Amino acid sequence: MRDLLVSVRDIAEFEQAIAAKVQIIDFKEPNHGALAAVDPLVWHRASAIVVAWGGALMHPIGKLRSKHSLLSAALGESEDYGKIIDQLPQTFRFAKVGPSGIDCPKRLARLWRDAHHRLACRNAAAELVPVAYADHQLAGCVAPERIFQLAAELGFKRCLIDTFEKNGAGSLDLLSFDRFVRLQRIAEAANMKWSLAGSMRLESVDLLNSVGIHPDCFAVRGDVCDPDSKIGRRGKLNAARLKAWVEKVGLLSSPIQLG
Repeated sequence: MRDLLVSVRDIAEFEQAIAAKVQIIDFKEPNHGALAAVDPLVWHRASAIVVAWGGALMHPIGKLRSKHSLLSAALGESEDYGKIIDQLPQTFRFAKVGPSGIDCPKRLARLWRDAHHRLACRNAAAELVPVAYADHQLAGCVAPERIFQLAAELGFKRCLIDTFEKNGAGSLDLLSFDRFVRLQRIAEAANMKWSLAGSMRLESVDLLNSVGIHPDCFAVRGDVCDPDSKIGRRGKLNAARLKAWVEKVGLLSSPIQLG
């Protein structure tokens, strides 16, 4: 079963993602880095919309419906998350903290435990998703394989691969297929779902499928933005690109189920 995560920066994009029936809607600010948080006011506006619609992402006008959509938030890097994590609304199901600058597994484990504890105190429904950077050397952090192993050892249910530098080099450029296979095996052995981000392209889905690499979730931003824009992931969402991604992932799996 495959999921699609689309990153949005504001309420207008949030509603676009709802209309497209995106499964996981992730809030982050693409202008400020890989996992930069949006203003928490945006979280709360989105949360208020969900509450007003009775807890399901169903728009009363035009019957835009995405009842299976889940909310996610990027909280920044290790030096950022502590300033905002306590503001995450209870309607959010996932949260991510980047590992940049942490090259010691023990320090990374402490970061995750702290973030997990603070989420649990504030929001019992929110699940911390550990992040690995394909360009871990540029990020100054632990390598992806060790992050997956550590996340599995600590009992996390999900892990994400992304890129720290948004310079055009994607995860598929930085990691070999053999390394993805190793990461997939680590996840499978621990019954841990894994997500793939980092300049993903629509054609990458079939390529990965053909070589036996099956992420549980594809996470995208740039490839669902206006294809004519020169600013890539910092541009506006494009309805046709959203539709193409939803349809492509939909061919691989049925929608996620709540509960």
